[in-house]
Amino acid sequence: MKRFSALLLVLALAVVFTGCAKKLSKEQMIEKGKYLVSACGVLKEHTPLRDGKPDMSKFMSGSNVGYMGPWGVYFPKNLTPDSDTGIGLLTDDEIISEIKGDTGNVPGYFSDYYKNLNEEDLRCIMMYLKSLEPVVNKAPADLKPGEKVTTPVINLVPKVVTAEALKKVEKPAAKKAAAKTSTAKSTAKKASKKK
Repeated sequence: MKRFSALLLVLALAVVFTGCAKKLSKEQMIEKGKYLVSACGVLKEHTPLRDGKPDMSKFMSGSNVGYMGPWGVYFPKNLTPDSDTGIGLLTDDEIISEIKGDTGNVPGYFSDYYKNLNEEDLRCIMMYLKSLEPVVNKAPADLKPGEKVTTPVINLVPKVVTAEALKKVEKPAAKKAAAKTSTAKSTAKKASKKK
């Protein structure tokens, strides 16, 4: 009987705490979505550059700078609710699938940040994106590996530096340091002779 009473108590507490969980308002969800997007660096990746700086008049409307990796070149897309070039015609669930990378439209390198977020976080991001001002801006088409690149890109493929290559880089630096030391000693000797 004691076990049954303890089980009932646990179930009652679970129902109470689950029922008391605070639901976020629409404004709170948008604010949380903005925070999550900002924290993961998406704001700058999906905003085009002009003169080397984010073009805030086209905020989150897709980038003109691609990201090169084993996948080819990926251009961050328009995340504003524009119906022609953005996410305006996607359903809420389709937007969440894109965020998580379930559609395969985004290289895993980028979607890995989001695929393990909980449902509330994903919904907050989706609501934030839908709250943005729609901007007409089509990002360049993605390129497959080996296709000709005609736009600026950020190369995400790490360059492996061998120990041999490092030795070649260190030698000139060591010679310069030795030359500076020699010059300093020579200058010190001349100064002591003048005294």
